[in-house]
Amino acid sequence: MGYDCVVSRVAWGLSLAFATTAYGGHGVRAVVERPASSLTPLVRISGESPFIYLNRCSGGCLVTGGQSDDARDLISDIPPSGQFLVHEFTDENGNTGSAADADWAALRLCMQEVYSPFAVTITDQEPQNTSFTEVLVAGMPTDVQQPADYLGVATISANCSPVDNELAFAFANSHPGSGQDRIYQICWTAAQESAHAFGLDHEYQFTDGESACRDPMTYRDDCLGEKFFRNMEADCGTFAEAPCRCSSTQDSAALLYGVFGAGTPITAPPVVAITSPSDGATTLPDVVHATASAQRGVAKLGLFINGSRYAYLFSMVPYGAEGQPASDYALNVPASVPKGNLSISISASDDLGTTTMSDPVGVANGPPCMQATDCLANQTCGSGGACVYPAPTQALGSACSYDQQCTTWECGSFSTGNACTTDCEVDSESSCPAAFTCIANGSGGLCAIETGGCCDAGGSPIGSGAIAALVLGLVLRRRLSWRR
Repeated sequence: MGYDCVVSRVAWGLSLAFATTAYGGHGVRAVVERPASSLTPLVRISGESPFIYLNRCSGGCLVTGGQSDDARDLISDIPPSGQFLVHEFTDENGNTGSAADADWAALRLCMQEVYSPFAVTITDQEPQNTSFTEVLVAGMPTDVQQPADYLGVATISANCSPVDNELAFAFANSHPGSGQDRIYQICWTAAQESAHAFGLDHEYQFTDGESACRDPMTYRDDCLGEKFFRNMEADCGTFAEAPCRCSSTQDSAALLYGVFGAGTPITAPPVVAITSPSDGATTLPDVVHATASAQRGVAKLGLFINGSRYAYLFSMVPYGAEGQPASDYALNVPASVPKGNLSISISASDDLGTTTMSDPVGVANGPPCMQATDCLANQTCGSGGACVYPAPTQALGSACSYDQQCTTWECGSFSTGNACTTDCEVDSESSCPAAFTCIANGSGGLCAIETGGCCDAGGSPIGSGAIAALVLGLVLRRRLSWRR
């Protein structure tokens, strides 16, 4: 059966020297295309989640080549006809067995973290009496007669449909580097090759122009560290932008959600702390500074005063050699801040919406309030002389008159009136809840309800006519990844 290795050196006119120069010597993570008619569609087992089986090939794996894939019997049509011994997983020093257990455990954890947002089980024990996707995380490409610069190879169906019992290869023993960097490199390969079985293509850049280097479906290494499937529309391609196989763009997280459904992320939540002003300050500064970091990267910061959000920040530091570094961020304090005692906190959210709130700092912005007239409109004078808004009650799509009234902390002005909204990715259907659509708003987008009568939490939902236009002056927001 023929197939086209779309990233082969012949097909792309590449030499190993070119790959080494342009892509840091990380090698080729290849994919071959197979007609959809020869594949078995992925079918979920009732009451069980699908499985991705990581096989370290203890003692070696005997792979039969030249036939259609069946992971259960280590059969693959990637190598030619015959039987091939894939050598056992080794650590960076070439050790096998128990001496390599620490590296193997780190690799397994990385794969579990990468796939944890989706309802799929990552295991290194072969599932019994069920189907699964298998990745041989072991050996060298020459073990199965693949080019020496291959780091991994897998199949993808011609129509990008997810398929069952696929066998992919992540040639762990050919990966360069040491320590955690090498683990992340192998994890990158294993995540990418396994995802090809679910119909995912290679990604080159996100549609907002950012490099797709932080998604495992990329070839780009302009940022490294642990890579995660991102809920952002991306242009496909390996060494240059190219059309996706089965669509104009690709959202890797949305596609995996469609295959498996939602899981429970196990990545560490963001860490955030205010560095200025100090607790007990008697002067409110124009800018609040905070340090923030997250395993998946920080996607958004929010400035909270007396329990309500007053401002937010999307401009995060770029990803680098070890992911996105912990950094200092500055949030401008808006002019409309009440007098009196203030409790200031900063929220930090990753691209999954996992949020951490910093410890508060107290600032005296003038004398404590004595009554509501000392505060801003819609506020009351609470205990301790602090001006506070009521707890937000208006859900997405409900009528509103100010930001802090909305559970989303955003009240947008639309052609038919004000409604609670939230930022979204214009190109991604999954960035707004059902019954809402993401409408363009400058460089980003806002969720608006598609039809009336949904999701009202006390106010009147904005109707479909509200999609027509936004009132000028609405703050422009850049695109933000996945919200739940």
